[in-house]
Amino acid sequence: MANKTLVLIALSAILFLSSCSVDQKSPDLRSFVFEWSDGSCESDADCQPVEYGCGGGRIMCTNDPAKWKDVITTCEIIEDHPSKEGYSCACSAQEKRCGWAR
Repeated sequence: MANKTLVLIALSAILFLSSCSVDQKSPDLRSFVFEWSDGSCESDADCQPVEYGCGGGRIMCTNDPAKWKDVITTCEIIEDHPSKEGYSCACSAQEKRCGWAR
C-alpha cells in the first residue's frame, strides 16, 4: 500500500511540474510590411499610426508621432497604402521595429 501511495505522489508531482510553463514569448506570426513605417519598438503600444502631409493623406506607423507632425507633402492618393489593405500599425517582435501587420 505504501508503494502505491508513493507512486501516486510521484506521478502527481510529475504531472504538476509538467503543467507549469516557462514564460516564453510566442513567435509573432503576423505578416509585416515596413514601407510607410519608422522607429524601433518593444511592443505594439510603442507604435502609432500618424496622419501627415497634405490633408492627412499619408499615414506613417511610428514610435515618434511628433517627428511627423509638421511634415508637408504633395497631395496624392496612395491606393496601395498598407492601412487600406487590411494592415494595422504594430511592433514586429522579431525586427524590433514599427511596421504594418496583418
